[in-house]
Amino acid sequence: MNIIILPSDWNATNFFIENPDRYSILRIDLDADGFMRDSTRPSDCFSVIINPQSEDFLDRLTDFIAYENFHGRCVLIHSPDFDIETSLNYRRHPSNYVRKNDQAFAVHSTLLTSYELIIKDGCLKSTARLNKEGANKKAIGVEQLGEPKDYLDYIMFAVLDGKGSGSELLVNSYLIGKVCFEPDVPYKPQARMYFDVHKIIKDGLAIRDGIHLIKVFDVLPLDDYLLLTVLEKDAALPDGETYWTPSLFKKYANDFFFEFIRDSGVDTK
Repeated sequence: MNIIILPSDWNATNFFIENPDRYSILRIDLDADGFMRDSTRPSDCFSVIINPQSEDFLDRLTDFIAYENFHGRCVLIHSPDFDIETSLNYRRHPSNYVRKNDQAFAVHSTLLTSYELIIKDGCLKSTARLNKEGANKKAIGVEQLGEPKDYLDYIMFAVLDGKGSGSELLVNSYLIGKVCFEPDVPYKPQARMYFDVHKIIKDGLAIRDGIHLIKVFDVLPLDDYLLLTVLEKDAALPDGETYWTPSLFKKYANDFFFEFIRDSGVDTK
């Protein structure tokens, strides 16, 4: 385990890092809202914040460290108000083990133009793979959120009821050309794809980075894992609403999906 526990009085101004790409920072904060990226990028490093009181703290902690170490980054841990030492001894489950907190389904939202190509190819592809094939696809997370470049090698999946309608926010960011975290702005719904998370995990394809629910390296075939795609035509704009927003479309797309699950008898265990 390649980690360094920072002194309690650490801050970015008194800790210079010569090669920030070789490190990431994990900040333990008892007042944080779960687990989130740290947009301040202390010492110019990729950084996340986690609340140790979160139910899945140990899994996220060890997933983050394992992923970062695998990609050659030492994790600097700042935990001034929480004894982190014992938590570091937590034993991770095998990669194909479905954890009790693992949701049965995940979503991957994309532009309609991209969705047409995905259906044609019969698979999802990472940004890195698409660019190798000449797509020239920009990655908003890497370019504007400061995520490590290796994130480009993976296909990301989000929880269905993500904070701030995360998957739709990403698509809306692509539509307007910059990162937008506002869940209630006008939005033109695109393609919201629902996947079988437990099957992806059991088949040994799930990668856990401590931030995303799961992600998959390079390519994921649709036939075995895609359950349903919800488009704007599938979810009627609610009465009294004059336009879609990311949060509205997330809610009504999820309702449509769960109705499909009930009617089709898909095993959710």
